Amino acid sequence: MEDSKQFFNKAFVNIDEFYTLTNMIRAALPEEVKSAARVTRDAERIVADAKDQAAKMTDRSKAESARTIEESKAEQTRLVDESEINRLATAQAKEIVASAEDTARKTKAGADEYAKEVLLDLENFVSRVMGTIERGREKLEQKARAEG
Repeated sequence: MEDSKQFFNKAFVNIDEFYTLTNMIRAALPEEVKSAARVTRDAERIVADAKDQAAKMTDRSKAESARTIEESKAEQTRLVDESEINRLATAQAKEIVASAEDTARKTKAGADEYAKEVLLDLENFVSRVMGTIERGREKLEQKARAEG
């Protein structure tokens, strides 16, 4: 910065020298930092895929639950219509509906648990990436201090 000047605590920087130093810094970046953008894109894709998978699992669970409940209600109606086993049919139909609702609840809980596991894995992956980025930034700061 031979051409830089100070005027009332303000620094004026030679633009050519600034660009030269900036390009030198870019060239010195470790490969890990250069690949951080790729890793970030991969992480975003993984999140999108996980959300998509979770949504599909939830939709399938809801559809299966609705189908099971409808089948249970149809079964309940059929059993109720049979007069000689009316009381038994009502109790059995209630059990079927309760079982279908329990199955639906468990299926949804399973899908939610899977989504949480995927997101936790993603969080761990992103944490490792952040560590790599921080280490790269620290190396650059150390290099800048050593050269400055």
